[in-house]
Amino acid sequence: MTPNPNPTRSFDRYTWAVIALVCLTFALTAWISDAVFDRLPHLEDEVAYLFQAEVFARGDIVIDRPVPNTPFWKPFVVDHSSGTRFSKYTPGWSWWLSLGVRLDQAWIINAWFATLSVALIYRLGREIFNRDVGLIAALLVTCSPMALLLNGTLMSHTSALTFVTLFMWAYWRLSRTAASHPLLWGLLAGFALGSLVINRPLSGIAIASPFILWSVIRLGQALIRDRTAFFPILRPLIALSVITLIISAAIPFYNYVATGDPLKNLYTLVWEYDKVGFGPDYGKSGHTLEKGLRHMRFDLSLTAADLFGWQFGAVDTSLQRRLIGEIEPGAPPADSFFPNLGVSWILLLPGLLVAWKRNWAWIWVWIVVVWAAALMFPETSRNFALPWTILGGLLLFAPLIPLLRQQDTEAQWTWLLLACAVILVGVHLAYWIGSQRYSTRYYFEAIGVLALISALPLAWLMRQFPTYKTLIYAGLFAVSLWGFVTYSTPRIDALRGFNRITPTLIEQVNARRTTDRPVLVLITAPAVSWRSYGALMIATNPYFDSPIVAAWDTGRSREQLLALFPDREVIEMGATNRQGGDHSWFLADCEGGVSSPQTCTIANPPRMWE
Repeated sequence: MTPNPNPTRSFDRYTWAVIALVCLTFALTAWISDAVFDRLPHLEDEVAYLFQAEVFARGDIVIDRPVPNTPFWKPFVVDHSSGTRFSKYTPGWSWWLSLGVRLDQAWIINAWFATLSVALIYRLGREIFNRDVGLIAALLVTCSPMALLLNGTLMSHTSALTFVTLFMWAYWRLSRTAASHPLLWGLLAGFALGSLVINRPLSGIAIASPFILWSVIRLGQALIRDRTAFFPILRPLIALSVITLIISAAIPFYNYVATGDPLKNLYTLVWEYDKVGFGPDYGKSGHTLEKGLRHMRFDLSLTAADLFGWQFGAVDTSLQRRLIGEIEPGAPPADSFFPNLGVSWILLLPGLLVAWKRNWAWIWVWIVVVWAAALMFPETSRNFALPWTILGGLLLFAPLIPLLRQQDTEAQWTWLLLACAVILVGVHLAYWIGSQRYSTRYYFEAIGVLALISALPLAWLMRQFPTYKTLIYAGLFAVSLWGFVTYSTPRIDALRGFNRITPTLIEQVNARRTTDRPVLVLITAPAVSWRSYGALMIATNPYFDSPIVAAWDTGRSREQLLALFPDREVIEMGATNRQGGDHSWFLADCEGGVSSPQTCTIANPPRMWE
């Protein structure tokens, strides 16, 4: 396979196929966001993202802390001592989400980013390798359970994937010897990387790292081989860096407006231990490399299934419960392995062999297989964890020397793609918790590069046996369809009603209204989980001028709340996070007016397995 830097612009069958995949991506995102997630946040992160998006949509950066503030508490929303209220997250994704809030269709922003990601992955694969690589990778991402799941949420990962792919494409363009307008491509790459950083900073560091190294190598080669090429290479890189830094400054600016301290880690305002690093002050009970490896081991085993949906095993009720974090008695612990055998990685190593085309690559692959197999053993002591991790770093960078000698653009860029994925996984070893319920989302930004590498052996087969190209495409489509039906659908459906978030509570409140006035829902409880009335919490906008305002009455703020909203119709509820779960009920439905879950009809019934 040879790079194709100037592909034809005609609307050929590949272009129409990608347009079909883009439309399919949008349709699937719209369906999942509605049928599974009811176009509502289901995770605490989404609640905070939506809160901040609603603030941005009104033209504000932060808002005043309400008085009293406890009745209006939301997860991961900070009520700061300076009198401000804001989300703990960096502002990048919430700003984009605010565009959807203004349209009253927040879900459509991720749908748009999802379609753009598929198109960009095709474009990147087409230009670096060839059209078949681009099309296969686009198909893999379109059908990926991980992508389908996250695209349907209000999480930040889909937009981050778009910016990752846009950055790589722009960097590819600016690095071409015959590239036109390299400075403009540098500006675009800087926009994409800066947007990634203010969206997901740790992912931004991981993706940027191999490209920083590669840029240094390119500049060094220019000084050694042809000094006249040094400044033409440097200028777009400077543009890239400057734009990245300017956009990245949104984080300290947001922090300063929120707290007065531009360097403040806003995560620690919710949980003091929520930091990246190792030591006793990181994580609930301290964080170590051994703990990071245990999290990574499970996350990778789940990724092996979630990446493309290629796995063996049934998605039954027991597995669905595990996917939402409920571990049954006698089941393996959460940090062991995903029960089903995932094989989505099966094309990665052949892809590297196809790209590198050298005998040393076979030796390297076998060493990597032995190194990776060592992680299968339960031993994760310091004597194992540190040497294993160091060896992994050495193995990642070992191919660089022979690849630099090859002067093979395709082979070199395959290493860059691989490095992005490996470093993304590696940096998250330093974070104290894994990610499973919304798939292994910390690794999601690598899905495009993994799809491109996985596409290489299939595209190679098509070149070797061109008469079977249609058959290979048909087989890939059949496997993708099989994965969608047998794995993706029940796997994603496990999250329907997750955290008890459904429109049911909102519908029940509206059904109890006796006037056209807006409603104040008072939830009376000494202690309560946000899951007990999460849908009503989400329906309450930051400015308290939404049709429904939900407020938690701890028993000390009732008169204040009634005085704050004198013109609203009042509907009263009770709630608990004890006695078998996070429940809420309408006091009017209780026998004899007794506010107890034993005598009241539960308003937000659990799913069938709860």
